[in-house]
Amino acid sequence: MKPKQREALVDLQEQIAEAADALERLRRKANRLKALFPPQRADDDFSPADIDRLVQLNARLGFLQAYLHRVDQEVCAQMRARVADPNDPLDDFEIDVTLSFMLREDDPEIDDDSDNFLTVRHTSMKGVDADAPRLDEDFRETIRRFPGRLNTIPHCWLFHDLYDHSYGLSQPALSLSDCLRIGRIWVDIGVRHQATLDIDSGEWQPPEALS
Repeated sequence: MKPKQREALVDLQEQIAEAADALERLRRKANRLKALFPPQRADDDFSPADIDRLVQLNARLGFLQAYLHRVDQEVCAQMRARVADPNDPLDDFEIDVTLSFMLREDDPEIDDDSDNFLTVRHTSMKGVDADAPRLDEDFRETIRRFPGRLNTIPHCWLFHDLYDHSYGLSQPALSLSDCLRIGRIWVDIGVRHQATLDIDSGEWQPPEALS
């Protein structure tokens, strides 16, 4: 091994050691922060009123799920007709949905200078499922116990996704306790129109020319 190669290898090993030390410091810091969060409530800590509100949230999310399906089908029908129209430059489209779960107005942590989002969900729709979602379809985790009636009623997909799936710090899963803090859901549906302009001809490219 040449001296310059040895120096480069030693330098790389030192950088790896420094990175490992930094990672360990971050891990300890994360553990300290985690200890600040309150423990999960036990099933018997939820009052009948709490359970009623969680059941209501599940119902509201089922309603929202059905609404999003209707919008998806209506928008897809309109946009696909445009894609099929040879006189329309549109060659494709996407439908993006953002659901922002907001704190109740009476929550002690409400902040006038904040969006007050407990979590956010991003998804895309494009008429993949032509069948309307059934409100009796159950996504409840059968291996997990839920308090009261939540352990027997069907859980819609949006409710299951809310408490069971985490997509990073900005889109965490919510505990059932935090689900009780939801007051409103901001629904943002965006349709992205896609078309391609050919520079040489100055014409819009038809979809078949792009495949």
